[in-house]
Amino acid sequence: MKSSRHRQYHRIRTLPNALSAARMVLAIVAAVLFLLTGPRLLPVLICVLASLLDVLDGWLARRRGEVTRLGEHLDPLADKVLITVIFLALVWFLRDAWITVLVALLLLREWGITWLRQFIQQRHGFTLPADRLGKWKMLSETLSGNVFLFWLSRLPAQRAPGGAFTAILVAALAVTLMLSYAGAARMLIRASRRAGSTAS
Repeated sequence: MKSSRHRQYHRIRTLPNALSAARMVLAIVAAVLFLLTGPRLLPVLICVLASLLDVLDGWLARRRGEVTRLGEHLDPLADKVLITVIFLALVWFLRDAWITVLVALLLLREWGITWLRQFIQQRHGFTLPADRLGKWKMLSETLSGNVFLFWLSRLPAQRAPGGAFTAILVAALAVTLMLSYAGAARMLIRASRRAGSTAS
């Protein structure tokens, strides 16, 4: 007979999983609103809500003992969808070369790690949950992205963002990139060690 812990790990209908799915839906709704209305307050607030749900679903999963196999894949995927919407919105509205390059590097890392997690799970049969650095990275991404979207939404429609806005955003993106790639390097080391121990 399977243990209760094993059955819990393979559950699908849990509150944290539902919140992760809701975050993906909210991110898509925000993306549509950005396309339809531009940098307005409503889609920004939807992104903020989705970011807060990210904190809530992780806390609930640990508090309720509902860390599941689906959640280990759905939660980071919801993160990536939300981050992609937030930063592509900034690229779309600002049309700045430096910001475009930095965001491209950021999203390359985000989706590259998603592919790596999937590859490791299929090849070696284990998952790589985010560590503390990864959680700080996600916090810095959502905080900086939402702050700058909110700032942009408060500017008069006829007024373009000034040089200070762009300079501060570039600096914030640079810090976020350092955290992101440092976290990616740590994840690669963890994956290599664990794959080695599994093989042996």
